[in-house]
Formats: sequence, structure tokens, C-alpha cells
Amino acid sequence: MAQVQVKKQKKSTTLSKSQNIKFYRKKAYDGFHLTQSDNHDPRLSRGLLAQAKLDIREALELDPDNGDSLNLLARIELENGHYFEAQEAINRALIESPENGGYWYSAGHISLAQQEFNNAQSAFQKAIKHAPKETRAEVSLAYTLAQNGRIVEAFQQYRELAKTQGQDLHIRSQVVNLASQIQADYYDPELEQDLLSYMQWDKVNLEQLGTLVCSLLEYKFELNQKGSAAHFDIIAKCPLFLSALRLTLIKSEMLEKLIMSLRHELLTFSTQQGQLSKNYIPLSQAISQYGQRNEYILPETEAETSMVNVLDNVINQSLTQFGCTALDISGALLLMSMYRSWLHLEQFPKLMNWSTKDWPEETYQIRMWHDEICKLGQYKFEKITTIPNCKENKVKSQYEQFPYPRWRTLDYKKNINYGIALRHEYKHVNFPQHLFDDNLRILIAGCGTGRHALNVAKYFHGVQVLGIDISQNSLAYAKHMATEFGIENIEFKLADITKLPILHEKFNIIECSGVLHHIRHYKKALHNLLNNLKPNGLIKISLYSRRTREPVTQVRNVFKQDRDQLDRHRVQVIRQAIMQSSLIDNKIGITQSDDFYSMSGTVDMLFHEYEKHYTPLTIKQLCQEFNLTWLGFSNLSLKTKKDFLSFHGSKADMLNLKQWDEFEEHYPHTFANMFQFYCQYKPNLKLNTQDN
Repeated sequence: MAQVQVKKQKKSTTLSKSQNIKFYRKKAYDGFHLTQSDNHDPRLSRGLLAQAKLDIREALELDPDNGDSLNLLARIELENGHYFEAQEAINRALIESPENGGYWYSAGHISLAQQEFNNAQSAFQKAIKHAPKETRAEVSLAYTLAQNGRIVEAFQQYRELAKTQGQDLHIRSQVVNLASQIQADYYDPELEQDLLSYMQWDKVNLEQLGTLVCSLLEYKFELNQKGSAAHFDIIAKCPLFLSALRLTLIKSEMLEKLIMSLRHELLTFSTQQGQLSKNYIPLSQAISQYGQRNEYILPETEAETSMVNVLDNVINQSLTQFGCTALDISGALLLMSMYRSWLHLEQFPKLMNWSTKDWPEETYQIRMWHDEICKLGQYKFEKITTIPNCKENKVKSQYEQFPYPRWRTLDYKKNINYGIALRHEYKHVNFPQHLFDDNLRILIAGCGTGRHALNVAKYFHGVQVLGIDISQNSLAYAKHMATEFGIENIEFKLADITKLPILHEKFNIIECSGVLHHIRHYKKALHNLLNNLKPNGLIKISLYSRRTREPVTQVRNVFKQDRDQLDRHRVQVIRQAIMQSSLIDNKIGITQSDDFYSMSGTVDMLFHEYEKHYTPLTIKQLCQEFNLTWLGFSNLSLKTKKDFLSFHGSKADMLNLKQWDEFEEHYPHTFANMFQFYCQYKPNLKLNTQDN
């Protein structure tokens, strides 16, 4: 009898232990899962992760080799950025259960976070093998292929995933991002249908589809320098072409020529007939929306200018007549909007006074675009420095006339703590604790139209962002887009960085991307920024590479005199001359840039009022002058890193700017998207603010 009682007691104790393990694991899982929720308040993440780690440790105290507990610990440590501890935990779990797909899935993400792409690929393949439906390993595998530089293979994987999981924003964003790096080499009807379906997506940057769409259309229309073999009506009714005009970036010289030809025929034929044919309304609408998005970058002939001026007069006269409606002049308005906006109309205020419900379908979207432009003039901003007028400051004048960039969508990213994101990229740095705190204060200096500033505000946990710029019109666009996206943890103020005082509260991080190289007194500007940075805070800087900008420098020198009389028409003419020129070295670096396909982008890239260039060695000198500890370049591709290590062999040091200078000399297009780097500020010495 005594033995029976002992056995019962032992069974009861075992049951209690099992229940406790499940209790602590569930508690840990619930806390961890909450941090992954889209509706979660990111400011609570650190506390939840800390508690989840304590809970899962309790479970492991009871059963140190429990695979599920070890797997959860690995995911918690990964979320905290503790890669060694995460790897150790998942290795122990896999020893216990080497055929568990969920464990391999976690192992893949740990390798992915450490940029060990081959290991990650292998782990995700094993996850698919052992548990094909239990994880998102197929998605993670496609992402790993992309990160490993296998672009075409990754695109095909995501393309297949999009057929069944097209609502997934990660899949959407990866499809369009990879498409921007691919060109078609023949006409593929199935790809055309896929691209048409992608054009229906929202919340992703459809302009990234431009490279692939344009190359496919070139083959479909059999385009060459002489024109197209396709009939006018076939082109005019092509769904992919019409969608591309409305929604994506037309990044093709041959397609631009085709559009100019189609536009000319539409205008001429309609003028001769006295009206726009209903059959060609969709094409005229699409060309109009294309013109609005690129700020009317295409030039027009003298004959076209004459015809459009006639339309201008007809519209203005009609608007003075009693009883005139939007429907009465919709054809003329549509034809005119293929060449220029309605803002130039003398009777524009009267045109915009008509209620939106009174507008016909064919011109409604164009009317709404003009309404948005008018709203931008209503925003006002606090000035934290004196602001020069446009005559005093040509850079300000440029951005008031051509706010840059004009954008419509934000990036798609996972919400993350800023400090943890930095630790992912700079594993060698011991970052100060304040970078991991909530309510991180970030200054975006020279924020322009706000796309990057809003990305920072939206996707980093617990940040408060201040965007400053010298341009009223740029900030108006930024504020408008912040309202559109419902982003509230950001404010915008007018400021001249060269006059920036010490503000009330210093910042943990300052980002100044693509700005200092456009400021003559850049040392004064940098000095002012650093005065507003907390000790041991970080500054991110992006600067033009001298070697990458050589083709641009050549263009700027050829058209140096034209910059003094620069206007919209002159930009159009010079841009066409660049396309046709055979004298510009490596001009493909210009014509392949997205900026070349919009008015504000072309002005910013080729005709900026002032720009200064850098090399890795001059960046090193800048860091020494300002007591900045170099942390390294950011956003380097895996290929660039591999090439650098191969180039320097056993002596390779990713933090050695002399080595980077030697590497860039050999690979001059490495920093086509500017030098982007982080530094840590240690304010010990008096700074030299004398500008060169």
C-alpha cells in the first residue's frame, strides 16, 4: 500500500511540473506574441520581452532540454538582438528535435539576422521539407535569396507567392522592389498579366515596376530608335501601357519618344476634328496623369505650343460665358493637361470653384490633382531661424520652384527599435543605452518633402521626429503626406541649418542625408547640428561621391551657362540633348537614374545651384576635424561587401577609409546612391568651423 501511495505522489508531482512548464511557456509566448502584433504599442516592447524572457527561463529551469521552450527563448533573444544567445538556444532545440520544421524556421531567421545567407537558405529549405504548411519559410527563403543577390531567382519565387498571397504587404513590397532591378529580354504575355495585377496593388511603390514594365513594352511594341511597328489603336488601347502611364515610372527613352508621338497625333487629330474622340479619352487621360506625375518633363514642338495656346484661349473664353460647365470644356481641358497644368489658366480660380460633383468622369481625377496642389499653399510652419528669401538664397529658390522628391508611398518595413536596427548593421559597436530607450528624439536635417522623415517616424518604435528644411513648399508637401498617412509623431519647422541655434532639448540621433554637399558653409552647418546632438549620440550623413558624379560634373560643365537662365523649357531641351549626345562619358549613370524622369529630379541631379563632392579620404578628414568616431558605411549590398573583402584579401578592414578609397578607385560606381554612413559624436575638442 505504501508503494502505491509513493507512485501516486510521484505521478502528481510530474503532472504539476508539466503544468508549470506549460504555464510559463504560454505566459512567455503571449508576451512575445503581443510584441509582434500590428496593433501593439511599440513603447511596451522592451518590458514585454524582458518579462517573456524571465517566464521562459522559469520553464527551462523545470526542463532545460525542452525544445519548444528553447525555440521560444531563441525568438525572444533574436528580437532583443542577442544573436549569440539566440543561436545557442536554437542549436540545443535542434539537437533534441532535428526534424522540427518550426525550429529550423527560427534557425533560418537567426542566420538571416547575422547575414549568413547560405545558412539561412539551408535552414528555410529544411523548414519547408519538415513542415511545409506550418511556417512562412517559403516567404523567408525568397527574401534570403534576394538578400544574397540572387535577384531573378528571388523575383520568380515572390511572383509565385503573389498568386496565392497577393494581399501580403511584405510580398507586394518585395515584388516591386525586385522588379526595379530586372529587365525583360523578350515579350512574355504571362508576365504582362502578372504586371497588370501588380498595378492594382496599394500601399507599395508602383513606380518601382517601371524598369520591368518599360522593357516588356519595348518588346511588345517592337520599339527601336525609328519608332514602333505596332498600330496606333493597338498602343492606345493596351491596358499595360495605360496603367504604366498612370501609375509607374516610364524609364525609357524609346517609350518617351512614343508618348510624344502619340500625344502629338491626339492633339493634331482632335484639333482638326474639333473634339476629342471618345475612343481616345483613356489614352489622353493616361498621358495627362503621366505628365502630372513627372511634372511635365517632356518637351513640346512650336506647333504643339501654338495649338495648346489656342486651347488655353478657348477654355478661358468659355469660362467667362454664363452657363458654362465642366462637361462643356472637358475635351479641351483633357488635351491641354497632356502638356501643362491648368494652373496657367487665367480663369483657373473660377474653374476650381465648381463643385467636384459637377465634374465629368474623364477630367475628375485631374481636377482632384489640382485641388491637392492648391491645398499645399495653406500650410504654415514655425521658423526656428531667420529664413532667407529666394533672391538671397538660390538653393531655397530652387526647392520652392521644384520641391524634391515628389513621392506617393512610404516603404514597407517591420517596426523595430532604432538601436536594435543599428546593432543589426554594426555588430562591432557598443552603442549607448539611450539609443534603445523609448521616446528617442531624432532630427532630420534638410528633410525636403519628407519621405525619409516619415519612414523614420512610422517604422521605428517610440521615436519623436523633427524635420527641418529651408523650403516652405517642400515642408508643405511633407506635412500634407504626414496627414495622408496619419503619422502624428513628427513635426516640421522652417530652419536654415547654417543659422541653427542650440535647441531646447538635444537629440539622440541626427540624420542629414543629401544635404551638406549642397551647402557652401557646410562646416558651420555640421557644427550647428553637432551642438544639438547628445554626447555619444549618432549622426547619419549622406554625401555625393566625386567618382560617381563624374558624368554629372561633365554635364554641369557643358551646360554651365544655362544654369543662370534655368526654367522648365530649358530643362526639357537640355535633357533631350543629353539623351541624344554621344560625347558624355558613362551617361548611362544619368539616364538610368529615376531622378532623370521627373522635372524636380532632373533639376536636383543635374542643375543644382551648388554641390560639393567627396571621397572616402575627405570623409575621413571631415570626421577627424569634428571629433566624429567613424562607425562605417550603411546599406552596403552583400556583393559590395564580398567584392571589398576579395579586393583587399586578408588585410581587409571594413572600417578603413583608406582601403575604401582604393576600392572605389577600382570600382567607381560603388556609391551611386551616395556615401551613407554613421558616426558617433564625442565633443571633447574645439571644432574648426572654417569652410573650405
